Amino acid sequence: MNENNKLGTLYIVATPIGNQSDISFRALETLSKVDVCAAEDTRKAMILFNYYQISTKLISYHKYSEHNKLDYFINQLKKGKDVALISDAGTPLISDPGYSLVKKARQLFINVIPIPGSSSLTAAVSVSGLPLNRFTFYGFPPRQVKSKKEFINSIYENINTSVVFESGKRIESFLKSLIALSPQREVFVAREITKEHESFYFGKINKVLNELTSQKYSLKGEFVIVIGGKLELEIPDFISKDQEMILKILLKNMKKNEALSLASKVFGINKNSIYKSLLKEK
Repeated sequence: MNENNKLGTLYIVATPIGNQSDISFRALETLSKVDVCAAEDTRKAMILFNYYQISTKLISYHKYSEHNKLDYFINQLKKGKDVALISDAGTPLISDPGYSLVKKARQLFINVIPIPGSSSLTAAVSVSGLPLNRFTFYGFPPRQVKSKKEFINSIYENINTSVVFESGKRIESFLKSLIALSPQREVFVAREITKEHESFYFGKINKVLNELTSQKYSLKGEFVIVIGGKLELEIPDFISKDQEMILKILLKNMKKNEALSLASKVFGINKNSIYKSLLKEK
């Protein structure tokens, strides 16, 4: 595909997350014409390639070989070869390997071109029914107890919508941890998006958890969890002494409205609540 025979191009190609029909003509054309394709799992990639009769050479590139094979793919690009990168499913680099390759390519001024398509992240949030003007993607929760606790607390404190990936083995535990902190939050859970057993669950966390645990096989598969932001009733209507001191400094150096907006973001407290605290103090 490279015409100037100088540097190759690295294509980041989105592939289906379940339904093989969810792939663009451009993605198929790109995968057919590149010189080599780096695949997170060559066995899964071969199913797709055979389905669409693509004969491009596949080379495994997963989280355990990412650094070892980095030089190989970079050298191919330096030789003028075009390389495609695909993950197991969906858009590469979204909780998948590939960051090192893209970063290195950028540092060497190698063209990196996205071939957009399926993503379980955007698919889930688009039908969640939760606010999406701002949201935070957290990826997979950590396994370590301390790190996981910090992870859950971060979501609890977030006033915007949060999005998490989780496996069937751990989703029950994850939702129970959320319930312990914030039982009134609304969540949307998407299971096996675009696949045969695609399922969606929406409501308060307890309700969703009860539905998941009461249905046969509903705890199997891959899940995207969309979590509503911190509720007004969970946000304190007062500020601490330390926060009060910070607010006074901000008010001395900024316009009142700007100071209140910044304090609201920093403290994670509703702007009106901060203003009421300010009035009480006066």
